[in-house]
Amino acid sequence: MDDTNADVSVGLGFSRAQQQLKSLASSPLASTSDEYQKQVQSVAKQLQQCITQIQQLSLFSSNETPDDYSTSELKLILATAYLGDVLQKTTSPDLRVSVLEQALKNYQKFQTTCQDLGIIKHTGQVQKAKHVDAGQTRMHKIERFKQQRAMEQETKELEERLMGDEDDLEEVEREFALKLILLKVHQVQDDMHMVERELEMARQMANMKRSRDEQQDDRVPSSEWRLDSHSYNVDLQTGQHTRPLFNERGQPTRPFVLTNNRQMIKDQVFRPGWALPTMSVDEYLQQEQERGNIISGGGKEPEPKAEIDDNDYDALDAEVVKQREWDDFKDNNPRGAGNMGGNRG
Repeated sequence: MDDTNADVSVGLGFSRAQQQLKSLASSPLASTSDEYQKQVQSVAKQLQQCITQIQQLSLFSSNETPDDYSTSELKLILATAYLGDVLQKTTSPDLRVSVLEQALKNYQKFQTTCQDLGIIKHTGQVQKAKHVDAGQTRMHKIERFKQQRAMEQETKELEERLMGDEDDLEEVEREFALKLILLKVHQVQDDMHMVERELEMARQMANMKRSRDEQQDDRVPSSEWRLDSHSYNVDLQTGQHTRPLFNERGQPTRPFVLTNNRQMIKDQVFRPGWALPTMSVDEYLQQEQERGNIISGGGKEPEPKAEIDDNDYDALDAEVVKQREWDDFKDNNPRGAGNMGGNRG
């Protein structure tokens, strides 16, 4: 703390970083835009420079208390916490894991500094519980939210008093700095849990991507199935040289057909789903006759039944008797009687 010029440069750099943070918070730019990301990188660079100077000065020590530091020096405790906030605004997917790891380290440094100076107790860090009741967790979150809102209100009132013409501005400014640190401790505890969860998911995604890339790199084209690409440099229809059908890895570079029955395949696209007849009935009978499956010719045809003369009464009576006997037989033996008798138990 003896190097006054360096101390002033740290204070000025931290003040500029605070102004840039306020500009980022109220910026109308999208967080994924190039201009916004440039501003994020600028603030991160400024805060990193402040942290480096603080470490070179060995400004904070565990043997001292907040009463041993001036108000401007106490504000510098927030540098690591602010850097953690800024790093989270980086949207590069490839650097997400490293960015989250750096943000978490800065949050831990900020929390450790506050514990060493006695601003918070070492037991003030929230511990992870394996089995926590959902109702208790919800009540705990509600209570922490109410505490944070109260602290934000107090900080806002102190900031408004700094804008006034009070006589004890130095005391108000010091109280404002301590309240700001306590509020940031409260916010960092919640942010650390979110960063840890996101970091776990980001690492899983990075491992999955790395595995896919390694699998693609390990795929060596096999000479057993790869076709020779040089044999397709000439178009068989035009006789002109064209680009190869396959690239160096044996992958096709343009569409091709493996059969010359293109019209037949095309005709079979729009057709019924059942088998259609391939010949007419006459053609089928002709084919069966040629195979010898149809018997032609045979024995003598039966003679036609002779008609009864109307004047032959004996023949007429005999025919009537025959018909009556047949009717009596049908009455005595109804259709299906034999089958019914056989099926009875």
